[in-house]
Amino acid sequence: MDEVSRTLYIPLYGKAHVSRNGIILSDPTAETLWYQAQIRLAGKSRSRWLAYYLAMRAVVYDAWLRKQISQTPDAVVLHIGCGLDSRIRRLGHPPIQWHDIDFPDVI
Repeated sequence: MDEVSRTLYIPLYGKAHVSRNGIILSDPTAETLWYQAQIRLAGKSRSRWLAYYLAMRAVVYDAWLRKQISQTPDAVVLHIGCGLDSRIRRLGHPPIQWHDIDFPDVI
């Protein structure tokens, strides 16, 4: 992966970190992916405050999407720039069309 694609590990780390600590967000898929990848982050990329922010952002988007899906049960979701996000799993695989879209080397 190039340097742009490698940045997808930063939000993965954030969600895995808080999930493993049992705060803000539960994301077992992120935990598994993070610990299997064994990527080393340094500096601000590994900040616990950044991890908290990324998890809070995911919770907000998840809640917004749950609301939208409940109001539009025939929705089609295009999760553009999905990276290694497991949002569909956190939402319990809603019965809608869902398409994760990212660069080919990420998918």
